[in-house]
Amino acid sequence: MRRRIDIKLGLAILLIFLLVLLPLGFVVDRLFVTFFYNKAHQQVNELAAHYVKMSEAEHGLSPDLLPTMEEFSKSAVYIMNADGELAGTSRHSNQDLSLLITKEDLVQLEREGSIDKEVTDSHRQDYYVSGKSIIVNGQHQGGVFVASSMSEVQQSISSIRRMLTIAGIGGFLLAIGFSTIFARKMSRPLMQMERATRQIAKGKLDTRIEVQSQDEIGTLAIAINEMARDLQHYQDSRNEFIANISHELKTPITYLEGYTDIVLNELYDTEEERQQYLQVIRAEARRINLLINDLFELAKLQEGKEQLYMEAVEICSLTENAILKVAMKAKEQGLAISFRSDLAEVVVNADAARMEQVILNLLYNAIRYTKEGEISVHVTQDEENMSLSISDTGSGIPEEDLPYIFDRFYRVEKSRSRVYGGSGLGLAIVHKWVELHGGNIRVESQLGKGTKFEIKVPLL
Repeated sequence: MRRRIDIKLGLAILLIFLLVLLPLGFVVDRLFVTFFYNKAHQQVNELAAHYVKMSEAEHGLSPDLLPTMEEFSKSAVYIMNADGELAGTSRHSNQDLSLLITKEDLVQLEREGSIDKEVTDSHRQDYYVSGKSIIVNGQHQGGVFVASSMSEVQQSISSIRRMLTIAGIGGFLLAIGFSTIFARKMSRPLMQMERATRQIAKGKLDTRIEVQSQDEIGTLAIAINEMARDLQHYQDSRNEFIANISHELKTPITYLEGYTDIVLNELYDTEEERQQYLQVIRAEARRINLLINDLFELAKLQEGKEQLYMEAVEICSLTENAILKVAMKAKEQGLAISFRSDLAEVVVNADAARMEQVILNLLYNAIRYTKEGEISVHVTQDEENMSLSISDTGSGIPEEDLPYIFDRFYRVEKSRSRVYGGSGLGLAIVHKWVELHGGNIRVESQLGKGTKFEIKVPLL
C-alpha cells in the first residue's frame, strides 16, 4: 500500500496543507493574543492617566475621585502618597498590595513618572499594573496604580483558540477528503497506464488507454498507445518477415536439392539441358547469398559496426553510373529512366560505395513496382544540403503504410511479396546508410499514381 501513488500523492497534499495550516494558525493566534493584551493594557493606562489628570486638576491627591473611577472600570485602583503610603483604594481592590506594588515600583514611579508591569499572585492569577505619577507645581505628590486582572482576556483568548482549533480540525478533515478524492482522480490514469503497460509487456499489444485529458498525462497515454501500435506493427512485420524469409529460403533450397539430384543422377537428356540446370543452381545460390548479405548488412548497421570511408564524392556522375547499372533491367520492363541536375557538379562528403548502393536500392525498388511509365531522377542543392529525388509512376504506397516503410521486415505488398521479391530489408538499410551520412530520407506517394523518394545529405 505504501507504494501506491494515490496514497503518496494524498499524503504529500496533506503534508503541504499542514505546512501551511500550522504556521498560519500560529500567526493568527499571536495576532489575537497581541490584540487583546494591547487592548487591555491600553484601557488600564488610559484609566490611570485619566485619574492623574483629574487629580492634577484638583491640585493634589483626591481619594474622593475613586467612586467616579469605579464607574469606568472594575479594575483595582490604589492611591499612594508621596511617602509611599496607601491613601485610598477602590472597592475592587482586594488583591495583595505588597505583590502588586513594591518599594522599587514607588522609587521607579517617582524617578520615571510611570511604570507598567505584569505580575502573578499566589493563586496564579495574572495582573497588569499601570502606575502614573501625580505632579503638582512640579512636585511629586504621589501616584495612582491601576491593577487589572487578565482572566477575562485569557478567557477570550482561550475561546478564540478553541474556535481556531475546531476550524483547523474541520479544515484538516476537509483536506483529507479533498486530498483523497484529488489523489485518486490524479492517480487513476497513471494506474490505468501501469496496468496497460503490464498487459502490453505480456504480449497483449491490442491494449489501449482511454485519453481523458490534454495535459502531460494525456500525452503520456497517447505515447503508450502509439508505442503499442508500433509494437503491433513491428510484431506483424517480424512475423511476416519470418514467413517471407522461410519461403525465400525454402524455394531456392528446394530448387538446389532438386536440380542437384538431377545432375548427380544424370537425369538429363542433353548437355544443354545439364547446363540449364547448373545455371538454375547458380542463380538460386546467388539469391540465397544476396538475402544473407542483406541480413548481415542490417545486423551490422543496427549494432553500429558499419564503417564508412568518407571522401569527396561528385554525386551527379555517381548517379549516372548507378542508372547505367539498372538500365538493362528497366529496359526489360519497358521503362525509361531520365536524369537531370540543376548544377554540373554537386560534391558531398560520403562513402562512394554506400551512397551508390543507396541510389541503386531506390532505383531497383522503383523498377520493381512500376509496370509502365518512367522513372525520374533529379539532383539539386541548397546552401547546406544536396537533394536527390527518385520518382516513379508505379503502384504507389497506401497512406497507412507510409510511416512504416523504413522499418525492418516491413513489406507493403504483403499479398504480392513473392511476385515482387525482396526481403523487406532494402529500405531499412537505405534509411540507416543515409542517417550515417548525416542526412535524412522522406517519401511521398499516392496510391495508383506513383512514389517519390528524396534524400538529403550535407554538402562537402
